Amino acid sequence: MMAITLEELLRRATAGRELNSVEPFRPSWFYNLLEDPFWIWCHYHAPAAEKLDETTLFDRYRMAQGVVWEEKYVAAEFPAAFRIEAAWGVEALRDTLAAMLRGERVIHGGALWRLGEEICGKADLLIRCDGGSSDLGAFHYTVQEVKNSATVKQCHQLQATAYSWMLGALQGRLPATAEVVLREGAGSATTLTADFIAEFQRQLGLWREIRDGANCPEPLAYSSTISPWRQYANQRIVARGDLSLLPGVKQATACQWRERGLLSLVELVRLGQAACCAELGDDHAYYHALAYQRQCPVFRYGDRARISRRPRLVYFDVEDLTFADPPLVTRPHTYMLGVATPEGDSHIWTARGQDDEPRMWNEFLDWLGNPRDVALYCWTMYEARKMEQAAAAHPQLKSRLQTAAAALVDLKEEIKHRPYFPVPSYSIKAVAPVCGFRWSQDDVDGQSAQLIYLEWLRSGDDALIERVQQYNREDVLAMVAVDRVVTAMSENATD
Repeated sequence: MMAITLEELLRRATAGRELNSVEPFRPSWFYNLLEDPFWIWCHYHAPAAEKLDETTLFDRYRMAQGVVWEEKYVAAEFPAAFRIEAAWGVEALRDTLAAMLRGERVIHGGALWRLGEEICGKADLLIRCDGGSSDLGAFHYTVQEVKNSATVKQCHQLQATAYSWMLGALQGRLPATAEVVLREGAGSATTLTADFIAEFQRQLGLWREIRDGANCPEPLAYSSTISPWRQYANQRIVARGDLSLLPGVKQATACQWRERGLLSLVELVRLGQAACCAELGDDHAYYHALAYQRQCPVFRYGDRARISRRPRLVYFDVEDLTFADPPLVTRPHTYMLGVATPEGDSHIWTARGQDDEPRMWNEFLDWLGNPRDVALYCWTMYEARKMEQAAAAHPQLKSRLQTAAAALVDLKEEIKHRPYFPVPSYSIKAVAPVCGFRWSQDDVDGQSAQLIYLEWLRSGDDALIERVQQYNREDVLAMVAVDRVVTAMSENATD
């Protein structure tokens, strides 16, 4: 005989409220609460016109991979699991509670609500345990969350605790533990509910304060807020001249400087070069702040560019696949090489799959010729690692690749602080626009290019790979533009 009715379970879940009458907290928001409370504030208080979805192709792929892993895990471990088909709403809740009353062994995608406490969500798995009674009968349920992550994070533990807390209120027994299953091969971690209840309640209270306007957090650092509020957060960071606009200055360092009374870029400029050097140990922050004030790159007094030169100058960039996608691709590899000359001439080599990689490298090395008189400019030394990877995969190319790698010159380090740029980082995507260069495709970057490449291998549609080739070409031309501007500034600088 049932110990409790479906109607009573529904009452416990809803407290007489309707879901659309409130916007409850969702346990998936713990990541935002922990990492960037400003995102939560924006959700409730930022102007709607400032909302801009910047979800990339790779973001969507990563989220989809999480779903793929969850489905694979459930199929392998719980093939007979009862699936809640309704995606959301009262139907999903009712189906979940009915399944719990029936004593289903495993419930996949169970809806858990406590609208009286303004929280609801969808647990990955509810596992029946026969070793302890509850209001459901001579059994109770525990929570299992499936994450496509190599390590367990605090947000995972709090999310599992939130589901356990809601489940406990529904079934009349708080589960002692919850399990977080990590990505394939990474194992799992057990969360003791009692260890996280207090922090869960504290975070839920923080969410209410932010929602109600009693707590108004600011963005933590430049580009630390994720879509759809990244650009809005960055506007606020720039408007207040936040110290996180300085390249290499992390949040902890910025906090330390604020405690010393250095509140903004304006304060650094006002302090002056000598005082900044005495206070902070060097004057890099002063010159970067000065560049922001003038809205252009600035040289240290009496300094000039010192870019290494050789008889031939070549700007070089690679595109590579960082993961396997069997059976199409079974190992990471470089699939595209791009070069440009100071005159702006460019050339692209593309491999059609991992087995075509040696041909691509050979053609590039033939084009390069004797690299001993070449300055092979790259941006960071990522290309050196890709050459090492190719040499390991293709020993017949090892000697030629090592000789070419010896010609690499990190243009980023060559121009860093000579001059100082008004940028939050010395990535090529930050520096090149200051030099007047713009990329033509907003929806292609190094990560999304990998997915476009894979789709090209599947479909053979050359229009796809041409988009990646354009992206790669513009990366090397961006380096040409930076070199030209820095060199011209140096030649025209006055002491």
